[in-house]
Amino acid sequence: MTILEAKGIKKRFGGVVALDGADLTCSSGRITGLLGANGSGKSTMSKIITGVYSADDGEIRYNGVPVKYKNPYDARKAGIAMVFQNLSLVADLTVWQNIVLGAEEKKRLFLNNDSSKELAGTIVNQLLPGLDINRMVYELLPGEMQIVEIAKAISENPKLLILDEPTAALEQAQVKSLFSYMRTLIKGGVSIIFTSHRLWEVMEICDDVIIFRNGSNVAGIDFEKDGKDSDRIINYISGEVKKTAVDRSGHVVSDETVLSIRNLNYRNLLKDVSFELKKGEILGVGGLAGQGQHELMLALAGNYPGISGDAVLNGKEIRLTKPATAIRNSIHLVPGDRQLEGLFLQHSVYNNLIFPKLGLGKQPLFTPHKRFRQECHDVIDVLSIKTAGMDIPVRTLSGGNQQKVVVGKWLSFDTCVLLLADPAKGVDVGAKRDLYEFILHQVKKKKMSVILYASDNEELVEYCDRLLIMYEGKIVKTLTGDGISDDNIISASIGYAQDELCHETL
Repeated sequence: MTILEAKGIKKRFGGVVALDGADLTCSSGRITGLLGANGSGKSTMSKIITGVYSADDGEIRYNGVPVKYKNPYDARKAGIAMVFQNLSLVADLTVWQNIVLGAEEKKRLFLNNDSSKELAGTIVNQLLPGLDINRMVYELLPGEMQIVEIAKAISENPKLLILDEPTAALEQAQVKSLFSYMRTLIKGGVSIIFTSHRLWEVMEICDDVIIFRNGSNVAGIDFEKDGKDSDRIINYISGEVKKTAVDRSGHVVSDETVLSIRNLNYRNLLKDVSFELKKGEILGVGGLAGQGQHELMLALAGNYPGISGDAVLNGKEIRLTKPATAIRNSIHLVPGDRQLEGLFLQHSVYNNLIFPKLGLGKQPLFTPHKRFRQECHDVIDVLSIKTAGMDIPVRTLSGGNQQKVVVGKWLSFDTCVLLLADPAKGVDVGAKRDLYEFILHQVKKKKMSVILYASDNEELVEYCDRLLIMYEGKIVKTLTGDGISDDNIISASIGYAQDELCHETL
């Protein structure tokens, strides 16, 4: 039975065509994947369905009845809930307060907090067992925040749940837990529209997929009837036959040490962290979620003034206590949260791309805009950033294209060590390949070194020369060469955690 049918949906934002007669159908008790490259119209379609935007043309039928919601509240009352790419949580409220916010149950004149806590706890225990619903949201890791956002939508008992890149900030174990709950929901008759750039997720959880390209749907594939063919899906997304693997031939790691870290300690987040980074090396950081990987990246970027330990860069001792020190020494960070840490959303693409250059010493009397604009044009071209121009606000770009701007602002720098904190989060498969292809080119051309943290183990396996596994703020294992595999990453992470648990119980 068809629960949702969108036909001929059109939407323009100024001179940009976001949707050009796109169609979308979702059936009851099924998970439909909505796929496409960044800027193909996926998020716009979802926002039109839920009343965030109004369509310029076309019709939406929900349970066979034409609908046109004025806002998300009207859509939620009708049984349609959406998890947006950008979180809508209140940092100074607890987990359970965020989950029931706006839909609190009353007990006479007062709110029924006991009932709200019970509801929130039931959902959270299925999505992420062990997450304390009384914790403040600002204390959570990005993946935990995403789980809370999902729980918030689920708490409203929707009949149609739209998940727009819900797994971008999640580790694989968290993704598996989410998928288990999604299967429970569809058994109860809930329909789900699921958007993800990770093809393995689509293959595992979806019953069928609809593929958008340039604002129109170009294919619909029912996995039961047509089978699962990832290459076919990629070709539909990109519009041409493309390889997904990056050519790593000619990638050589030198014996020369670029960065040496000894006994790095910060509160209880980092404990005696020591390692060496070689010239031309891509050093990965992995392990279970929330084991200090994110904090290590921030520490190397000078984010923690109270940190202790020794850092030697190219034979020179440096103090990683300020971001300015890291930047002056050509250590550049691509942060994991583009909205909070990576962009000035109200400013143009151009201003965001050149901003780091404006803080450098020895500035010319006049800003060399002609040269800067050419550099920006090159970055936009290389990373395939889909934008109507470099002078439009960066907030008007799709989430994936915003992420490319975050990465791109460092790519014209003479970088010694590039810190990548989940750089491909929310980026489609083709753009992900282009991104890493460019980074590998920079590594080879400039002998740059990279430290990469990725929530997707596939990226660590494919691109890293060496991989550090972290557990509770410590480096507990190093994987190299053919030993870097998804199975070994998982077994090293879980195995160490189990050993520690056994030791504690003895």
